[in-house]
Amino acid sequence: MTLSQDNEAETLKHQSNLSRLKDLSIHDWYRFVYAYSDQIITGLVDEFGITQDDLVIDPFNGTGTTTLATKKLGIDAIGTDTSPASVLSARTKTNWDVDLDEFRERRSELLSTIQPIFKQISSEGNTTLDSFGDSTSEEIDLSKYDFSEPEKTPKGWLSEKPLKKMKVLRYHIEEMPDDEVTDLFRLAMIAILPEDVGNVRFGPEATRDRKQEGDKDVYSILKKKLDKMEQDLEQVQEAIESGKVGPGETEILRADARELADTLRSESRLLNTDKHEGEIDYLITSPPYPAEHDYTRNQRLELIWLGVCDDNKDLQKIKKMNIRSHTKNIYVADDEGEQTNIRENDRIDAIVSEMENIIEEENISHGFGQYYPRVIEEYFAGMLHHFEQVYDLMADGGKAAYVVGDSGSYWQVEVETAEILAELAEERVGFADPQIRLWRNMAATTADYDDVEENILILTKPEE
Repeated sequence: MTLSQDNEAETLKHQSNLSRLKDLSIHDWYRFVYAYSDQIITGLVDEFGITQDDLVIDPFNGTGTTTLATKKLGIDAIGTDTSPASVLSARTKTNWDVDLDEFRERRSELLSTIQPIFKQISSEGNTTLDSFGDSTSEEIDLSKYDFSEPEKTPKGWLSEKPLKKMKVLRYHIEEMPDDEVTDLFRLAMIAILPEDVGNVRFGPEATRDRKQEGDKDVYSILKKKLDKMEQDLEQVQEAIESGKVGPGETEILRADARELADTLRSESRLLNTDKHEGEIDYLITSPPYPAEHDYTRNQRLELIWLGVCDDNKDLQKIKKMNIRSHTKNIYVADDEGEQTNIRENDRIDAIVSEMENIIEEENISHGFGQYYPRVIEEYFAGMLHHFEQVYDLMADGGKAAYVVGDSGSYWQVEVETAEILAELAEERVGFADPQIRLWRNMAATTADYDDVEENILILTKPEE
């Protein structure tokens, strides 16, 4: 069953706010390959009857789709994520009180500083007309810049000259004050990195794109991004000042979804206000599901340029905060499956048993295949812990909506993610009346497996 088209066509209770911002494209300041449409959020807000008195949470907030959409609707929201790049994105997109005069001043200074440097970098090794006559321009001393390629940069993802330009850009952004204005420059920097400046394509995993290699006009790309940010902020600030829009309050935190209640109770200001009294009313999110999607790889350049992924130790810290959903974030010490006795669930036990039989029959003793059963166990155990945390935070009668995909990534063994999560949430946690709705079919990531379903799982905390 799909979300009713009639429901999607109905006028939202908060449509007046949304329509005034319909041309606002803050979402595209920085997009993530797995981001979902904000139409899901607006549709569910209408269907659930979410009001401006409620508090919405997205514990897998990504680049901020849910928190930005609810802010436009005048609804308070908390977004959490494990990725520093995603936290920066969501925090910056939902901060509409930035001093634009200060932003313009810093932008002008930054652009005037980097333009001649970028021009000199582009001309390196090129024969120009100036080479044959007297040139009035002086060569800039670049010795203060470290042009070495960061250790964790995947091979070939940045060509030589764009790499140098981006190192210069990062140097000058790091010289700025550490405040919300500079966050705009940080976000612009990481937003242009992968596809506009780098040699990266997503399909859906990030890989090297040799067709994109060579020099790039980083100055023009950056200027265009900053101009767009300014235009969007001007528009939204004018709408707020005129009283036409009353945005919701948002809070963005870094948190492991398996420790959600513990983190929010100790760190969240918005949750603990008199208005919300320590409870969430609704959850709308799209968590990972078992498949070989390494989220830290798809944001690798962004994490490097934010200075949070300098080596393997840094990378592991980020990965270990994530629910285990692929073989590249399984670790020896992981034991959530055993802790929760997750194989008590018949569906999980059947899937893991089938995979273990394949390993035995094929004599698989090396490679990622040997970890497939553990991914299944650790993923569903992690989600079980997450559900327990959500249940603890949620007000009676509250609803949680999860957009999740089925999987056939592991030897084409079918994993009906939504069905299994529904059973765990109801039987092990206490959520009532789980509903599963088909959202869309999507192309599988393996050639031998047909299109897989992506569903919306809706959970309800019973009234006491």
